Amino acid sequence: MVEVKIKVMEIIDDTGYPMFIKCELTDCKGIKHYFIDKVPVICECERYPSESPCLKEDCTGTIRCNIVEEKEETYIIDTEFPDDIESLNNEYQFEVWKDQVKLKIPN
Repeated sequence: MVEVKIKVMEIIDDTGYPMFIKCELTDCKGIKHYFIDKVPVICECERYPSESPCLKEDCTGTIRCNIVEEKEETYIIDTEFPDDIESLNNEYQFEVWKDQVKLKIPN
């Protein structure tokens, strides 16, 4: 299992627990892909689940994913398993730079 780094953009729904946020993944071609999901699934913010989660300029998170294909400088990743995180354009597979991906070490 691996994780791809994403940028947290904004709170979409803070009326309940968990809150939903919008985040952005920029692929290796510079194309931006957007996702909406629950804060605990995405956000690495240390202050969550406080009443006002950290959404400062550099707030980041990750999406758990699998590597489908490895190329010289990039990976093709799939975000369907394990959390079924689909982009707003109904996509699961993205080609990203290798440095955007990190190994997820199980507990």
